[in-house]
Amino acid sequence: MPPKEDLDATTKIVQEKTKNTSEQRNPEGLLKVLVSSVAVAFVSFHIYTGFAGPLPNLKQRAVHLGFAMILTFCLMRPIRKKMRDTWVSLFLGIDIIFILLTIFACGYILFNYNWIMEHAAESTNIQLFLGTALILLTLEAGRRTIGIVFPFFTICFLLYALFGQYIPDIPFVGDYLSYWGHRGFSMKHIIQVMYLSDKGLWGFVTGVSSTIVAIFIIFGGFLLSTGAGDTFMDFASRFTGRFLGGAAKVSLLASAFFGMLSGSAVANTATTGNFTIPLMKRLKYGKEFAAGVEATASAGGQITPPIMGSAAFLMAELLEMAYIKVALCAIIPAYLFFASVFFAIHFESARRKLKRVPKNQIKPFSKILMPSRSIPLLIPVSLLIGLMLKGLTPETSAFWAIATLSILYTFSTLKGPEIKKRLYVSEVIFGLSGNHTYLALGLAAIVALMLGMGVPTPAAYLLSATVVAPSLIHMGFEPIAAHMFVLYFAILSVLTPPVCPGVYVAAGIAGADWLKTAWVAIRLAIVKYILPFMFIFNTSLLMLGPTSKIIWSVATATIGVYMIAAGTMGFLIENIGIVMRLVLIVASLLCFTSNTINVFIGVTLGGGVFAYQVINGKKNSRLPAEKGA
Repeated sequence: MPPKEDLDATTKIVQEKTKNTSEQRNPEGLLKVLVSSVAVAFVSFHIYTGFAGPLPNLKQRAVHLGFAMILTFCLMRPIRKKMRDTWVSLFLGIDIIFILLTIFACGYILFNYNWIMEHAAESTNIQLFLGTALILLTLEAGRRTIGIVFPFFTICFLLYALFGQYIPDIPFVGDYLSYWGHRGFSMKHIIQVMYLSDKGLWGFVTGVSSTIVAIFIIFGGFLLSTGAGDTFMDFASRFTGRFLGGAAKVSLLASAFFGMLSGSAVANTATTGNFTIPLMKRLKYGKEFAAGVEATASAGGQITPPIMGSAAFLMAELLEMAYIKVALCAIIPAYLFFASVFFAIHFESARRKLKRVPKNQIKPFSKILMPSRSIPLLIPVSLLIGLMLKGLTPETSAFWAIATLSILYTFSTLKGPEIKKRLYVSEVIFGLSGNHTYLALGLAAIVALMLGMGVPTPAAYLLSATVVAPSLIHMGFEPIAAHMFVLYFAILSVLTPPVCPGVYVAAGIAGADWLKTAWVAIRLAIVKYILPFMFIFNTSLLMLGPTSKIIWSVATATIGVYMIAAGTMGFLIENIGIVMRLVLIVASLLCFTSNTINVFIGVTLGGGVFAYQVINGKKNSRLPAEKGA
């Protein structure tokens, strides 16, 4: 662990850089009481429904959205710029109006549920007013929390619903554009669907968020507040800190642990980065390398079970399969990603001769595995996984994990902070690709990457899954493989310029150039760009098929990620020239196919490079002796 002074200094720098542009309010007085009360009620509601079962769809989703929007308007300022006191007061007054409208609009659904179900085709003026208000309020809440991109897409879709009948038939474009035309929908009909049915504001995305995602986030918050974060860091330091490039490997392992609970690349970077980046800088790692390692490692949280940035729950709903199966399918690709980054860090550390973590900063296992630290961490997580494997719903499993954690925390001696805190583009992709598989996959990857820019994981996945995945499934790929493919590319914008928020956060903490940091991150995470093509052609990597084939695929893929890491970082036993690097990269791609002949050729090529380095190294070591003689 870096000294506390380093962490405090880093925190002050980040706070100083963001204090004038922060979009969050610092609640005080009455506002603080309101926020705390709403947050406690919000958490209590989800814990109760996790135990007793969810309310009817519209009721559950209305309560969930209402709580979330009230907190958003309380905590998120409408604009980032520093404002005069008069403007602050004005915007606070506007937000109070927004909160009241939210309460009325969501409360109307809650208390008039039976009437709405019995008169589904009818709508009154008050319903149309509240529906319009809630749609606009949701767009504004989305703008404040995730930026303009997702609200912009939503507005485009609403305009399409209103004016789609005016889309002309342009011969040059063929049938694609005319395909999108429709008979048109009135504003009244759109509001009825959006507000008074289970398709719009109360659709399945809100349903997954209100039943599964929310309670998993609460479980993660409970777990981290009991000191699990420190335990994760200590475990990571103990396992990897003593080895070459130890500080960077600590960052990788700690981010993998945090990613299992968080799934947010930016939050993961900010949490672990405040520990690992100062440590790497203090041990003379380059600031761009330190930031790149942290950004890359944290981006792995979105593909690491069980949470996977909440996308796993949405994927299970879209594919109509058990969530635990989605999580199991994600294990091997996540392992290959982290193995690749581990190898890349090792080779870069060897090339740069980077230091290990000092022994006095690595805690012994006796302290890490103290019952007061390990039991509140291991038992709830094991119980959560075990209950889901037994067939309990994810939300019920999470409830019992939270209950167990609370009891263990109460009776442990651990002292830590208190627990507070289908729109289809299939035809377009087919048309442009001429139905060629590889070209279609390339186009699908580009579309998913663009749709994911500036959008959080659940939204990025949902956009890509509805726009891109159907075309891949139609081409004959396994549904789970197609959805995992678009998930991987949708979340790569975290590392890929120009958006790359994970890179910006890591570079800000390290005081590094963001573009250089992005380049380091891309080199470290190169396998994340290749993995989707691997498992969409070889579903054994998703644990589908015979056990023998799964084992063979994992073994050959591991060899492949080892060689591609050496090739991209330019080091194996010693520095590698450009020709040898290209040979290793080609060899790794051959191993990724899992075809026996290709693997044999790949291993032969990689072994040849290794043998050449060994022989060349021995020759170089004899030269000084011969000269001396």
